[in-house]
Amino acid sequence: MEEATAQEETQQLPPVDFISYLTNLVETGQLYLQGVPNPETEEVVINLPIVKHIIDTIEMLEEKTKGNLTAPEANFLTNTLYELRMGYIRVASSQEAAAQQAAAEETEIEAPPNETENVSEPEAQ
Repeated sequence: MEEATAQEETQQLPPVDFISYLTNLVETGQLYLQGVPNPETEEVVINLPIVKHIIDTIEMLEEKTKGNLTAPEANFLTNTLYELRMGYIRVASSQEAAAQQAAAEETEIEAPPNETENVSEPEAQ
């Protein structure tokens, strides 16, 4: 019991305030945008639904706290929400482009060769 108390005393956590709470949310969102390794497969997984949920949460906080924030808190909220949204759009767009490219490559592989390419047409007289 004494070990746990000593360990808690040496580990100082920052005070809980609005900006540190937002920072925690935004850092979590950025982590999921960059990708989190799956412990079983070691494959890096980007989780856009979680990022969207975090964006929605921050938007809700923005609405509920409107008029009650200090100028630095309001600016921080606006700026970090913008950055997270842009990151989301960037990753979602790149995933969509990659999926379209993969679909196009798959279509090229599955398409039968055009047999009329090597056949010469009769000449008009």
